[in-house]
Amino acid sequence: MKFFHVQILLIVALVSTGGYLASKSWSLDESPAVMSAIEKLGGEWVGRPAPNFELQGIDGKTHRLADYRGQVIFLNFWASFCEPCREEMPSMENLVRQYADQGMVMVAISHDQKLEDMTGFMNQFLPGERSAMTLLWDPEVGTAPRYGTELIPETYIIDRQGRIVARFVSAYDWTRPEVKQLIEALIRSESNRMF
Repeated sequence: MKFFHVQILLIVALVSTGGYLASKSWSLDESPAVMSAIEKLGGEWVGRPAPNFELQGIDGKTHRLADYRGQVIFLNFWASFCEPCREEMPSMENLVRQYADQGMVMVAISHDQKLEDMTGFMNQFLPGERSAMTLLWDPEVGTAPRYGTELIPETYIIDRQGRIVARFVSAYDWTRPEVKQLIEALIRSESNRMF
C-alpha cells in the first residue's frame, strides 16, 4: 500500500511539473515589455503556434515559414491594390532595415492576382532599390485564412520559437516607439531563444 502512495505522489509531481513548464512557456506575464507594447499599439495577444506555409518569393525561390525559425518574424498580409497596405509599406521598410541584422525577418505575403502587380508596386515604391523584406506571392489567398486573417493589411509578430505573439489588424505606423519596444524585447528575450 505504501508503494502505491509513492507512485501516486510521483505521478502527481510529474504532472504538476509538466503543467508548470507548459504554462511557463506560454505565460502572458513572461515579458511585461512585450505585453505593454502590444497593448499600447492596440494589438491582440495570440499565443499559439504559427501555421507553416510554402510560397514562391519575388526572387523565384520557394520559402517556408520554418526557414526563419530562431528569428523574430514580422509577417504581413497585403496587396498592391490595397491603399492602407501601400500607406504602411514605408514604415515597414524602415523597420526591417533597422532590425534585419539583429535577428528579425520581415515576410510580406501579397494577395495580388498577378505577380507583375506586386513587382510593379515594389519597383514604384523603391525605384532602383531592392526591399529588405522577404516578398512572397499567394494569389490564391490560401495562407491568410489559416492565420485567421479576413481583411488586409494584417500583421502577425512571431517569436523565435514559432509562436504568434501578437496580431495587428489594419495599417500601422511601424516607426512608433512601442514597435521598437516590442521587437527589441522579443529579440533579446531569453525565453524565445532556441537553446
